[in-house]
Amino acid sequence: MSLLGVLFLSSEELKSLTDRKVAKAQINWLKKQSYPFEISAAGKPKVLRSLVIDRLSNTHQSTNTNEPDFDAIR
Repeated sequence: MSLLGVLFLSSEELKSLTDRKVAKAQINWLKKQSYPFEISAAGKPKVLRSLVIDRLSNTHQSTNTNEPDFDAIR
């Protein structure tokens, strides 16, 4: 597998993530779900594998909260 294959989702993985076969439909789905992506010269979305892994494993949590950080005063 090439370095790009490690960094970016494959076409099949994008189909699996979005449940869409056509690049334009995949792009619309990614936008609705707020996934960052780039569009290749061929018009296909490029999504970093690490972003999907972080998002789906809930390791990417927002630091913006209305609750005070009680751990800061311990």
